[in-house]
This record gives sequence, C-alpha cells and structure tokens, in this order.
Amino acid sequence: MSANAKIKFATRMAFVFIALMMLAFVLFVLVMLLPWGLSGAQQVWAVRIILYVLVAFALLGGAFSVRVAWLRKRLGQ
Repeated sequence: MSANAKIKFATRMAFVFIALMMLAFVLFVLVMLLPWGLSGAQQVWAVRIILYVLVAFALLGGAFSVRVAWLRKRLGQ
C-alpha cells in the first residue's frame, strides 16, 4: 500500500469515526429530550452506554487524525 493510500485511508476513517461520534451525540440528545417510556434507571443506563460509545468514537477518530498527521510529517507533505 502506498503512502498516499495510507493517508487517504486514515483520513477517511477519521471522518467516519467523527461522523459516528456526532451521531452518538444526536442519539444522546434524543434520549435526554424525548419521552421514550424509559424508567429513570433505564434512561441512566442508556445515557451511560451512549456516552461510552461517544468517547470510544472520539478516541478512534483522534487516533486516525494523529496517524494522518504522523504520516504526512514522515513523508514531508
């Protein structure tokens, strides 16, 4: 795999995980605002899971962003 292909792949993956992070945030807002018929404990559980997923997507997006920066620096682009 060429260096440019690696950069393109890492960039694409960073954008995918950032988009998934925003989708998780929208889901978080919807769970908080809309009445889904969940009890208080169920709502807390759902919010907790969504926040864990949001943090995981943020970390993965950040890791791919750092990889893109590292590849570009290494190649002098």
